[in-house]
Amino acid sequence: MSGRRQITVGVIGSGWIVRAHVHALHALNHLGSLPARVRLKWLYGRRAEKMALLAGELDIERSTTAWEEIVDDPEVDVVANAGAHPLHAPVSLAAIAASKHVLCEKPLAVATEEAIEMERAAAGAGVLTACGFNYRFVPAVRLLHELLADGRLGSVRHYRGLYLQDWLSNNPDWPGGAGGSAVRDFSHLFDMLRHLVGEPLSVVGSAQSILSEADDAFLGGFEMPDGATASLEASSCATGWKGRHRIEVNGTEGSAWWDMEEFNKLHVMLVADQRQGIGGFRDVLVTERSHPFMADWWEAGAVVGWQSTFVHQWRAFLRSVLDGELADPLQATFHDGVRANELGDAVLQSAREGRRLELR
Repeated sequence: MSGRRQITVGVIGSGWIVRAHVHALHALNHLGSLPARVRLKWLYGRRAEKMALLAGELDIERSTTAWEEIVDDPEVDVVANAGAHPLHAPVSLAAIAASKHVLCEKPLAVATEEAIEMERAAAGAGVLTACGFNYRFVPAVRLLHELLADGRLGSVRHYRGLYLQDWLSNNPDWPGGAGGSAVRDFSHLFDMLRHLVGEPLSVVGSAQSILSEADDAFLGGFEMPDGATASLEASSCATGWKGRHRIEVNGTEGSAWWDMEEFNKLHVMLVADQRQGIGGFRDVLVTERSHPFMADWWEAGAVVGWQSTFVHQWRAFLRSVLDGELADPLQATFHDGVRANELGDAVLQSAREGRRLELR
């Protein structure tokens, strides 16, 4: 596909997250950093009249109520699977079988067995796939990854991940989410733990069904390699919080934390500074052109936002499709999607059985 001047995308879904993906795909045509033009040909959803209106609003050529029409279209190179959770597995599997490249939103599948099937199908099909863990593409989070990889923070002692929302509090009749589980809805936490620190060794989990029949809040305490510990907490009924997402790492040579409400800042403390009497956390505004993902944006100091993570994610994935190999080795794979599901399952199993669970 190298050298092509156009790449054709079919989009699955009609929810709010679809707007973020479509915005990103349109933005790539204006930034000039992708060596091809993105053509948005199809949009799928269940209601014909709504989809026709939405396709027009989003500047997508056609709409359909049969996702098979997108998968079967020989002009479609890439399927953006941002549909409801139960659609992730069947649509992705059909697209892979039709030799389409697939970026599938998280969670990769409702059932872990389906996610494993998706990973196996992709491995043998000769197509590129990715799971939509967009927080890997936050510039400040990528800078944190670089600090950890370079050893600037030393050996990790503690990691904390938090994601609190109140959408279920405000929608008491909601059926628990399409995936039916907080460990699926907040699977970003499991992916970020692995992305920044590594594979956990064991977990002690707690899960609650506060406003729904499924788990809508969970806690996980993890044993990590080399004696480190990690804790994850999430809730969809944390009254007042719309997107309280925070990660923190404490190491032997320093600490760092990021909060989604201060999107462009990474707060960093280095022990070397403390030894010189100038300790404390510094606020690093991650907008320099030398910072991750920033070269194609604005001048230093001009901030980017949450929606930009989808631009970064799609730029990396489509570059991979055009080049036939991964453009960003840190892009989340289907295997990462499987592991996030497995860790969520482990939290629930530990909660049910009331014991520490060893992880494979």
